[in-house]
Amino acid sequence: MGNKSDIELLKAIQSGDDEAFKNVFDVYWKRLYSVVMNLVGDEDHTKDILQNTFITFWNKRNTLIIADSLWPYLIKIARNDVIDQFRKNKVRLEGAELLINDLQYYDTVEEVMISRELQTVIDSEIVNMPLNMKLCFELSRHEEKSIREIASELRLSEQTVKNNISEALKRLRQRVKLT
Repeated sequence: MGNKSDIELLKAIQSGDDEAFKNVFDVYWKRLYSVVMNLVGDEDHTKDILQNTFITFWNKRNTLIIADSLWPYLIKIARNDVIDQFRKNKVRLEGAELLINDLQYYDTVEEVMISRELQTVIDSEIVNMPLNMKLCFELSRHEEKSIREIASELRLSEQTVKNNISEALKRLRQRVKLT
């Protein structure tokens, strides 16, 4: 099980494989513990938050879609739990600004990771497109050329350019939806 990707593990978990869940737990437990412990500073609260993180992950496993890694999803659950703990207990923090900065940092890191994963998926789909479709799409989206300009440059009809761009967008939506 140790050589499976997070995507493969998630699929196994979604089909009820307890061993795959244990593998995810073993892989991410220490990293999450370290992050949460640095934020909370209390071992018991940290363990409670991590337990809730993995319970939430298990309960939402069938609706979860990832592009590459479970880490952004797990850290987000844990981060939200930390915030909830502080709200529930109305804890007064001496370093509240530090906590807020840490949480914003993890949010930003998570967004960057998700963005990179999504861009990788999009790039790979564009590479696999037929040449005319790829050219039409790239000229439209990356060089911001009009349909008329693209048609003139590629010596295609405007309708063909529209069809190619439409099909490219359809493929990208389907590909992103599957990840």
